[in-house]
Amino acid sequence: MDLRYGLAGPADAANLAALSIEVWLHTYARDGIRQAFSDYVLREFTAERFAAHIADPRQAIVTCRRGPYLLGYLRLDFDAACPTVPGLTGEIATLYVRSRHARQGIGTGLIAQASDLCRQRGLERVWLAVNHENTPALRFYEAQGFRRHGSRDFELEGERHENFILVRGEEE
Repeated sequence: MDLRYGLAGPADAANLAALSIEVWLHTYARDGIRQAFSDYVLREFTAERFAAHIADPRQAIVTCRRGPYLLGYLRLDFDAACPTVPGLTGEIATLYVRSRHARQGIGTGLIAQASDLCRQRGLERVWLAVNHENTPALRFYEAQGFRRHGSRDFELEGERHENFILVRGEEE
């Protein structure tokens, strides 16, 4: 069955939350689950939060499915300001693909769909933040034409984690 891309609707909220928890824990809880991780994912990745993202006209969530199954998604925030490039808005807030479906072109397809949506809104550049230790993601984004433009910290329970800021598109 072929991959199908489209915009998320209200009925997708619970599946988006479940996929997010799975991918986040797989990526960041390398040593196991601890309370801070559980608290974070159960607070951040809820069906209610995804329903709000879906309803927000400043955002879009592109999904990738095979048949009825959600394999990955990309969430855009068109108004989010880049912390390291003045005047740049348009963030890929999240790009998650289930690990068992990685390296099947899903991320590339999601980026292509997101690029089309950004162009429709007059955004020629887009930015994102990625954990500096997430080597597979860094390689993927580099292959997609993203370049590093500084960093910022993500804080969880008093621990700081460096995230690289990556930008794709024409320089001003």
